[in-house]
Amino acid sequence: MPDQPAPGRRPYLRAGQGREQIAARLRTEYEAGASLVTFAHRHDLARSTAQRLLWEARALMRCRPSLRPARPADLDALVDRWLSTPAPGTAKAR
Repeated sequence: MPDQPAPGRRPYLRAGQGREQIAARLRTEYEAGASLVTFAHRHDLARSTAQRLLWEARALMRCRPSLRPARPADLDALVDRWLSTPAPGTAKAR
């Protein structure tokens, strides 16, 4: 029966006002400090669905610390280390 949603599907998340209301509520919770994983679990959503809803609601997304841009000092240290490391297969100069 094509008119009925598959079991476990949420027709209110497909499109329209219901989706917008859910996205707005998630944005409010997220911007108040709730983690993406926490409220995805609380609302029985996949993490990717919760993230997509936040993007649609134009929430300012927080980054994990490992994904934040490196500082110039960090980049300088990486370049110095790279330049001082011998290429594979070559002997280190003394």
